[in-house]
Amino acid sequence: MDLRRFITLKTVVEEGSFVRASHKLCCTQSTVTFHIQQLEQELSIQLFEKIGRRMCLTQAGKNILPYVHEMTRVLEGMRQAAQQDAEPVGELRIAIGETLLAYKMPEVLQRFRMRAPQVRLSLQSLNCYVIRDALLSDEADLGVFYRVGNDAALHMETFGNEPLVLVASPLLDGMDFTRPDQHLPTSFIINEPQCIFRQVFESTLRQRGITLENTIELWSIESIKRCVASNLGVSFLPRFAVQRELLSGELKELPFSRTPLTITALCAHHAGKSVSPAMSTFMQCMHESLPVTSSVS
Repeated sequence: MDLRRFITLKTVVEEGSFVRASHKLCCTQSTVTFHIQQLEQELSIQLFEKIGRRMCLTQAGKNILPYVHEMTRVLEGMRQAAQQDAEPVGELRIAIGETLLAYKMPEVLQRFRMRAPQVRLSLQSLNCYVIRDALLSDEADLGVFYRVGNDAALHMETFGNEPLVLVASPLLDGMDFTRPDQHLPTSFIINEPQCIFRQVFESTLRQRGITLENTIELWSIESIKRCVASNLGVSFLPRFAVQRELLSGELKELPFSRTPLTITALCAHHAGKSVSPAMSTFMQCMHESLPVTSSVS
C-alpha cells in the first residue's frame, strides 16, 4: 500500500473536505479523489459518504482512523529522527486554555518564535476538555491547559497548582460566601459551563447550600473583570489573572475557603506521538519560563 494515500485520508479528515485537503497537500482535487478511491479498492471498504453537501467518514472509515493516525505518527517519527539535529521546521499545532494563553504564555511564545522562526505555529484558544480530546485524536500536537482528570494516553508535565480567588468590586459589601444555607443577591460572572474554575466554584456553592441571583456568561476574561469591577457581580478566577487589579484596588478578594482552592496547569502531548524538534523546542521554552513540578506518562 502507498503511504501517501493514508496521509491523504488523514488530511481529508482534518481539513473537512477534499478541496481543502488538496490545498494543504499542494495537489489537485482529482489527485485527492484518486488516492481515496485507490485506498477504498485496496481495503475493500467505502471510506466516505455524502450527507447533504458534506463528505463524512463511514463507520468503516472511523474504524480504521486510529491505525491511520498510528501509521502517520511512525512515519513522522522516522523523519524527525533523521532530522533530530536540524533547525525546527514544519507546522506545530498548539491548543491553549484562554487564561494561560493571556497571562502565562506570552514569554513562552516570544522565546519560541526567536528559536524556531521557520516553524508555522497554529495556535488555538480552547476549552480544557476540548484540548484533551484534540490531543487524543491527534488534532493538536501540544496542549497547555488545566488538568481535567488522569489519562494514560497523554504524557503530561505539570507547571504548578494555580490558586483560585473570589473577586468583587470594592463597592460590594455584606457578602459572606463562607456561611452555608443562604441566598446571596448577586450574580456570578464567568465564561462557559465547562470552565474548570467555574465548575470548582459552583460545586463548592452546592456543597454549602448557597444560591445566587443568576449567572452571566461572557467569553472574555477581560470583560469578566471589567463587569466585576463595575459591581455587576462576583467572579472566581486564577489569582494570576486578577493580580494586577487586586494590587491596584480595582477588585477586592472575598474570603471563600480556609485553604486556597487550586487547579493544575500542565503541558501535554499524546503518549504515542513522536516528539518533533518543534515540540521539543516549545517545551524547552516552557521549562525556561515556567517551573515544572512533575512529569507523568
